[in-house]
Amino acid sequence: MRRRRAGHGSKALLGLALLAAPELRAQPSSAPQPVDAIIEIVQAPGSEACADKEAVFRSIHRLFPDREFRQGSTSNGASENTASARVTIRPLSPGHEAILTLLPPRQGERVIRDEDESCRGLADALALAFVMLVAPPENSSEPGAVVAANPEATTPNNPEPAHPKPPAPEEPVPVPPRTPEPSPRTRSFRAGIGASFVGGFGVLSEPALGVAGDLEVFHERGWGLSVQGLRLWAAPAEAEGGSVTLTLWGLLVGPCYRFRLGDTGRLDGCLRFGIGSQHAEVQGFISPESGNYPWEVLVPSVSYRYGLAGLGERLSGFVRLGFVAQLRPQSFSVRQADSEETLEIASAPKFGVMTDIGLVFGTGPF
Repeated sequence: MRRRRAGHGSKALLGLALLAAPELRAQPSSAPQPVDAIIEIVQAPGSEACADKEAVFRSIHRLFPDREFRQGSTSNGASENTASARVTIRPLSPGHEAILTLLPPRQGERVIRDEDESCRGLADALALAFVMLVAPPENSSEPGAVVAANPEATTPNNPEPAHPKPPAPEEPVPVPPRTPEPSPRTRSFRAGIGASFVGGFGVLSEPALGVAGDLEVFHERGWGLSVQGLRLWAAPAEAEGGSVTLTLWGLLVGPCYRFRLGDTGRLDGCLRFGIGSQHAEVQGFISPESGNYPWEVLVPSVSYRYGLAGLGERLSGFVRLGFVAQLRPQSFSVRQADSEETLEIASAPKFGVMTDIGLVFGTGPF
């Protein structure tokens, strides 16, 4: 009889426990603690158009509206609820690669590949990777949560001992599809217009000074086209009591390639072909014959430019050095009155050098 009463009592306790279980399961879980997030983004040359930290935080708030991530700063100090990460973005072919690394005391890293040249989905991918590393959602109802379904693990009739699994190797986080949110369209080309002062030796028969106007178009890959108009005045060449003074209207056109030197410096290499017209003004001779003569040169050049403070994406100063090869050298001579001999007064050497310094205003990052 005692065993029956004890057994009956055990069944009653079990029944009470089963009745209490749903009530315990129905109690709401504690709300997730807010997280102070610090995200530092370093964009390598060629990835300036990719997401910055403000874009990543906008994606976090949109994808995880039920979670509270507050944008912090390193000056406020770190706490137990602070998560810091550094993101390095660099261009690849095609697209870009982003490496997200949690800073101590937290640990974790993700590698993200985006084949879109404009990085239009990278902000959402970085937001997803950051949240999954720092504070992953507790259930699959939140956006971006990943839950592996395993029916056998939830079946009480087939209990199996849990076997610890080795941590899975980290894999690149897939870039989510582009959201309907509009993103600013990046420019693939940059156009610029500028002006400069020009000087040269061997460009005309005598040292010359003048002005120039520049027009350029560059692709984000570095290739470009340069067009420069020239107006030069040379010092007069004097002989036998007379003089020849040359002036020039010229045009230089050719392909270029741009190398990036840090955030604000650029180095351009160009190979330009020049054509123009030289006007010879003759004075002091018995029969002066002024006229116009062709000017053809080949000018390989290199230039360095630097973005001005506060206007580095729009206005830059430059210094250019070019080497001039005369394709059609011109010489100017006079014939002496008492003989058939000629006397050379002015002639352009086969090789020379020209340099100019000026400013360029562009339509976007250079």
